[in-house]
Amino acid sequence: MGLFGKKKNDQEAEDKNLESSSKNKELDIILEARKEEEAERQAKIAAREAEQEKVRSAIAADLEKSAQAAADVISLFPAREGEDRFFMLVEANVYTEPVNKGDEIVTGILRGKLRKGQEIQVLSGLDSLNRVTVDVIRNDSRETVDEASDERVELELSKGDFADADSPDQETESRVMNFSVLTNLSAEEGRSEGVRLPAMLCEFSRYQGDQQFFGQLMNAALTTEYSVPAKISGSGSSKKVSFAGLRPDKESGLPMLPAFSSFKSFEKHKAVLAQGGGFNSAIQMDFAQLCAVARDDLHGGAVVDPLGPVVFGLPKSLLDTSVKTVQFHALFGESKYAEKFVPQPGQAQQPEQKVKEYNVTKPAEGGEYNFIDQAVKKYGGSHADISRICVVVIVGRDDPDDKSYVCILDCPQDKYDMNCKGIENAVRPYLKAIKKIQFRPFSKDKFGDQFFEAFPWAYNKLGV
Repeated sequence: MGLFGKKKNDQEAEDKNLESSSKNKELDIILEARKEEEAERQAKIAAREAEQEKVRSAIAADLEKSAQAAADVISLFPAREGEDRFFMLVEANVYTEPVNKGDEIVTGILRGKLRKGQEIQVLSGLDSLNRVTVDVIRNDSRETVDEASDERVELELSKGDFADADSPDQETESRVMNFSVLTNLSAEEGRSEGVRLPAMLCEFSRYQGDQQFFGQLMNAALTTEYSVPAKISGSGSSKKVSFAGLRPDKESGLPMLPAFSSFKSFEKHKAVLAQGGGFNSAIQMDFAQLCAVARDDLHGGAVVDPLGPVVFGLPKSLLDTSVKTVQFHALFGESKYAEKFVPQPGQAQQPEQKVKEYNVTKPAEGGEYNFIDQAVKKYGGSHADISRICVVVIVGRDDPDDKSYVCILDCPQDKYDMNCKGIENAVRPYLKAIKKIQFRPFSKDKFGDQFFEAFPWAYNKLGV
C-alpha cells in the first residue's frame, strides 16, 4: 500500500507540474501578446506625433512664408512719414457682443503695424471699397491694446460708410466678408495701386485649398490692373509689341505670359527683365485685356508676379472658365474684349503682337439703325433698372470691314449681364450690314466729359 501510495503521490505531483508548466506557457503567451500590443500602440502614437509635427512644421513654414511675402509687399507701398503701413486678411467673423454697439468683430493675422482709432479701408468683392474705424484691438492673449504689429489680432470695426441694412435679416449679416483685405492705404491708393491681390497672395500657401478664399482671390484678380512686360517697336498703326514668354505651361507646352499685380512690382524687377530680353516697358492691362493675350494661340496662360513674392499661375483652362463667369460679364460686359490684342506670326518665346485700334463713329441714320434705335428705346423704357443707353459704331483703323455696334449701358452692376443679353436679343434681328454687337458698362469705363456730346444717349431716363 505504501508503494502504491507513493506512486500515486508522484503522479499527482507530476500532473501538478505539467499543469503549472502549461499555465506558465499561457501566461508567457499572454504577456508576449500584451508586449506586442503595447509596442504597436507606441508605434501608432509615435507615427501620429510625427504626423502632427509634420503638420505643425508645415503650418509654421507657411506662416513664415506668408510673413516674408507680406514684408516684401509692404515695402512696395511705403507709408507717409510718421505712419506705418499694414494690411490684414480677414479670416473669420466673431459673433460676440462688441464693446461698442454696432461694431463688427473680425480676426486675422496683422501684417505691419495698426493703431486704435485708425480709419482704414475694407477691400472685398468686385471693386468694393468701404471705410471703417478700428475701435478696439485685442491681441492673441485676449488683451486690449492700443497698437499691435505682426501678430494675430481681433479687431472691432465701426460701421463706417457701409450702407444701412434694408431688412432685419440683413442686420444679422456680416458687413465685412471673410477674406476681405483691410489696409490703411488711402482711398485713391487702394483703387489705383492694387494692393488687394498681392495681399491675398501672401496668404495663398495657407488657404490655397479653401474654395471661398479662391473665389475671393479670383474676384481680386478680375479687378486688378496688370503691368505686362513688353518691348515696343515702330510707331503709329505699325507699332508692334513683343511680350515676354516664361517656362511653358504643362498642359499646352506654350509659354506663359508674365504679369505684375502692380506697377511698383514691375519697376522693382525692371532691370532684371531688361537683361532678360529688353522688356523694359510695360503695358497696363485689365483682366479682360490680359485674357486676350494669355488665351491666344501663342500662350498657355499667364503668371502673376513671376518674380515673387508669391507666384500665381493662371493657366489657359482657368482663364477660359473665368471669361464665362457672371463676375467677368458684370465687369466687362458681353463684348469680345479679347479681340483687342491680335497675335501676329513670331517666335513662340517672344511672340509679336499688334495693338488693334478702332475709330468710334455715330451709327448711320436710316436703314437698320432706325430699327435698332427703336428696339433699344423700347427695351430701356420697359426696364426700370436702366438709366441710359448709348449706341456707337467702332471700325478697325487697319480693317474697315471690322465693324461692330457698341452699347454703353448705365445700369446697376448686378443687372448688367441680364440686360446685355436682353438688348442683344432685341436688336439681333436687325443686324444686317453690321453683324456684331458689343457692350460696355458706363460705370467701369473712363469716358471723357465730351464723349456724350459727340455721341448722344439713344435712351436717357435721366434727361441730362
